[in-house]
Amino acid sequence: MTDHYKFKSRGVAATFRSLKPAVESDSLHHRPKVLLARDAAAVVTGSSTEPSNDALAPGDVDHKLWESGDGSNGTSSILIRKGPFDSDDVILENEEEDFEEASIPSICGMSSPESALSGVFLMDQIKDFKPIDESSNAEVWQTEWHKNQIAALSSDQFDVLLRMCPEFSGCKSHMAAFVLIKDVLDAAGRPWKQYKVVAVGAGRSCCSGWLCYSGMMVHDCHAIIIARRALLRFLYKQLLLFFEDDPKAKESCVFESSADSHLLQLKPTISLHLYTNQCPEGAPKNFCFKSSANNRWSNLKLQYHAKGELIPGPYLDLGLWGANVCCISGSDKLCSWTITGVQGALLSHFVQPLYITTMVVGGQIFQEVSDITSSRLGDGWEGVLPPFYKKQDIIFLSGDYVGPAATSQTDDNLSINWCLGDEDVEVLDSSKGVIVEGSPSVSGSSFSSRLCKRALYSYFRKVARLGGHDYLMELPTYHSVKVEAAVHQSVKDLVKQRFLSNHAGPWKSKVLVDCFSA
Repeated sequence: MTDHYKFKSRGVAATFRSLKPAVESDSLHHRPKVLLARDAAAVVTGSSTEPSNDALAPGDVDHKLWESGDGSNGTSSILIRKGPFDSDDVILENEEEDFEEASIPSICGMSSPESALSGVFLMDQIKDFKPIDESSNAEVWQTEWHKNQIAALSSDQFDVLLRMCPEFSGCKSHMAAFVLIKDVLDAAGRPWKQYKVVAVGAGRSCCSGWLCYSGMMVHDCHAIIIARRALLRFLYKQLLLFFEDDPKAKESCVFESSADSHLLQLKPTISLHLYTNQCPEGAPKNFCFKSSANNRWSNLKLQYHAKGELIPGPYLDLGLWGANVCCISGSDKLCSWTITGVQGALLSHFVQPLYITTMVVGGQIFQEVSDITSSRLGDGWEGVLPPFYKKQDIIFLSGDYVGPAATSQTDDNLSINWCLGDEDVEVLDSSKGVIVEGSPSVSGSSFSSRLCKRALYSYFRKVARLGGHDYLMELPTYHSVKVEAAVHQSVKDLVKQRFLSNHAGPWKSKVLVDCFSA
């Protein structure tokens, strides 16, 4: 274990500072052309892949986001230095100043890191790539290089995060990560693509107990769902940057003002991508029926996780539904996100919908997952949806599996989360929806997670206050804030109606679990 990854005492604000690699530029010539260091971005150029040193020049900004899991002013804080695409590596204040480049992981299906991630390979694939051309972008997303890069960066980020707590490394068997990709130009005007892992989630189960009405329990701990909740936390951090008085902070944010709306928009040079090393649970993976008459998918019901089982909605016992945790499957949520976006109701008060561009699935991908996710809700949405909403089909890609060769039952009820700016991972007991003893990060009272509804609600209120949205502060409950996002709710209603018309069954919501106040 190197000094670079020393633990820091808990309950103290983590300060971050920038360190350049203590190596000469010439010494990098014979190394792999992707810098996979902690919180480092990989940059794709039209002819090579290089560490990002001067592609961006965001402001030197530190910003706190209190991470108390119960939504109160917590005992520890996070400092976000610069934006997510900063070229400098970020380390903790009490760490040693020596810098080591992380090695590129050897991934099943790649002959070697050099051959898989080399600039020569990329040049063969996208020799004349121009980032402003959407058709060229689509070609990039289809390349072997892109999906291997997504898998490699996601795997490396997970490994770096777990170096201080290897006892939880088995959770990697069910892992997901969100990656932002930014189009930039170097000094010579050459197009680059800059990759950055911003949220990581791991887990394979749901809470098996009774419903929680305080907002302090995380009900669903499947990898994709946890990664998405970690992404929401990251987006709140970005909004805090945007509403800073310092213009350099706003410049480093992934959001920008829109000329057509009071809502912020993701900068057009940035796209959102998802990696998971397991096929999402749900109807496309577990229950597939294709009609021979019209060659279309039929009889696909919405699936619910309940008591450790995946149950089609029509067969879900009403008594079980009324009192126990029942979570809609990950594949059903993915299908919904192609219309609603991943931002959810609360963030819809501040930003336009955010859509997933590509999803790389490690190992064997079921073609049905791609087909059903894209076609299950049908077409004809153009004249139905309000402004800024659309149907954006996810480009599914079959990538490399990154994770342990064998799984252990001891990891079945563990879940891990992290987003960019967090000092440590947080480990949850997914059967209870709270933090486990021994978790590197413990921030909330009663071991409540920084990703629980109450915590996200507290982040929302901080952003609303800083952004001058006083009317949102006056709403009495978490549920009332969700309802106030009327446009987003109308889109969700349209999605639910389409599921019903397709005989998928009702998308059930539990209002009572949202009726807590700040």
